[in-house]
Amino acid sequence: MTPKISHARRWFYILFLPLCFLVFAYPLHRLTDWYRHTSALSASHTALIWALAAFALWYSFRSPKRLLRALAVHWLGISFILLVLTLLYEVARLLAPLPDHTAVGWIVSVAAGLVLAAMGAAHFIRVKHLQFASDKITRRCRIVQISDVHIGSRQGGYLARVVRRINSLRPDVVVITGDLLDSAAVGYDDLKSLLQLNAKTLFSIGNHERYADLDKALGLLARLGVQTLRQQQVRVGEIQFIGIDDADEPTQVATQLPRIQRRPRIQRRRDGYTILLYHRPLGWQAARKHGIDLMLCGHTHNGQIFPFNLLVKRRFHHIHGLYRSGDARLYVSPGTGTWGPLMRLGSLNEITCLDIRPHRASRARPQAGSQAVASARGNGISAE
Repeated sequence: MTPKISHARRWFYILFLPLCFLVFAYPLHRLTDWYRHTSALSASHTALIWALAAFALWYSFRSPKRLLRALAVHWLGISFILLVLTLLYEVARLLAPLPDHTAVGWIVSVAAGLVLAAMGAAHFIRVKHLQFASDKITRRCRIVQISDVHIGSRQGGYLARVVRRINSLRPDVVVITGDLLDSAAVGYDDLKSLLQLNAKTLFSIGNHERYADLDKALGLLARLGVQTLRQQQVRVGEIQFIGIDDADEPTQVATQLPRIQRRPRIQRRRDGYTILLYHRPLGWQAARKHGIDLMLCGHTHNGQIFPFNLLVKRRFHHIHGLYRSGDARLYVSPGTGTWGPLMRLGSLNEITCLDIRPHRASRARPQAGSQAVASARGNGISAE
């Protein structure tokens, strides 16, 4: 039976070639035109750049050669920044006569500065602290979330840095909400630093594990002591964790969560504090309906490179940060690594540290039920 192609992937296939032209060929064509006041790039040259870019991008994600992939995706990142600046100038020159020749120098200079800044930001990791209080637990639990590390796009040494930062936080549980890796070429040595984690580690799969080699990825994680939750639950102390596989269907959480909770072992724990691990920030309404206290997601990267986040917002209503509805909470990580080019512009890599405490130990005003109080220490963000 031929596998069903999702609606989103079908549109990706349809738009792949037009987008390759827009991102890779169009900026070069326009910049050379403005610089020389003539069509410096002929139609054949433009078509050649378009075809080369499309092939390089397509082939790089099917080849185990990491150098080729790195070249292709960084070309993508640089071209995207050039495209945005080119389009902004297109609008400006419609509003007022501008010296095209001089503008090209400014566009290239600003693009170079933004690329360098984005590459620098891609190597910085911040730790965000959140605090919650609940009357469903009697002892404090510290959970550290990482998501979208993307080993394959990133190197194993970057994961080792992440592991050291996690251990310095002294968590009780580490959760990985998908896209730990994004290439079938990733092997044991790339992930072996996971052995150094000093806490129980849980994993729910993301879309890139499915795209790469899911069986291989799950085998590697099992060897490294990471427990994968696939439509399963595990209880750690007083907290119950549920993991659901990533899927292209937007109803995945609504479909799978009732099936999991119908199992007797789950039903007996319905009165406890429950955390759902799901890669995409979809299905929160269903999670709330089924008594999930906290849902942890990733996937969006908060757009990774501005203004791509504006497009991501059209697909995901919850793109980044903490959301609340009654006593339920959703946290969407901007990701701990980067997919494709080692660039971040308008977003940061993040390790999220969540402290869940007994309600009576918090400074919050007493309220009925499970009341979560959240604050991001050190960055001035408050959830209340």
